[in-house]
Amino acid sequence: MTTPTIEETAMSRTRLARAGHLRGVAGAARRLRVSGLTIGIWFWGIYALYAVGISVGNAAAGNDLEISALDATLGASRWPMIALGVTVSSGILAMHVAAGGSRRSLFDGVLRGALVVGGGLGVVTTLALLGERLLSTSLGMTWRRLGALPFDSPLAVLGTAAAEGLVLVTYILVGACIGTGFSHAGAWGTLLIVPLALPAVLADVATRTGVFGTIANVQLVPDIDHAEVPPGEGLATMLIGLGGSALAVVIAAVVLRALLRTVPVRPV
Repeated sequence: MTTPTIEETAMSRTRLARAGHLRGVAGAARRLRVSGLTIGIWFWGIYALYAVGISVGNAAAGNDLEISALDATLGASRWPMIALGVTVSSGILAMHVAAGGSRRSLFDGVLRGALVVGGGLGVVTTLALLGERLLSTSLGMTWRRLGALPFDSPLAVLGTAAAEGLVLVTYILVGACIGTGFSHAGAWGTLLIVPLALPAVLADVATRTGVFGTIANVQLVPDIDHAEVPPGEGLATMLIGLGGSALAVVIAAVVLRALLRTVPVRPV
């Protein structure tokens, strides 16, 4: 039996470390995907009842809904994503490290899981908007988006799906940043919520959606009593939405990685 050389021993340790890292990434990503699937089923199940009910109810009453029911809630699908990021990042940190995972593998897993969950639910959001538009028009009502990106062509629909996915990824990562911020600072972590939420604000404003995007695009024409948020138009608006939301993902990811590198691990 030959004794392994120094090079062979180093290579073996590298392979073991790599395999351990990949297991940690897969575990964290799987936890986020499963939680995201559960949240998505509940949210979109309730939303479907809400959207159908409000559309049919208004049609029966002879009213014109005019604006997307989803947009009227100012991007309600975002808030469960923040909760998902908070619970997954802070909830499994100690367990992940105790099981042999690293902060890096946790970050990689959360990022990978966020891309899958956010991207998937971005497609679901777009399908919901298409279904809502079809239902409203079939009931004889007009339908338009409250602000948002262009939605009047197949290319615009694809752009909206990508943008919605990027927005949800941003919100998951922002939630993870907030959860990790509380792990850093305890109750004082509340003070970090506002600066850590800035990527979410950027994503909203760039895509003209959500609370911040809607407020930023309100037009007081001719006065406050007739304020409205016109739908987005043109290729430039779409490119700004996609570019801004992609930048928001990058910023949120960089901040999360920095926070996870120094977060204290407390026993559960």
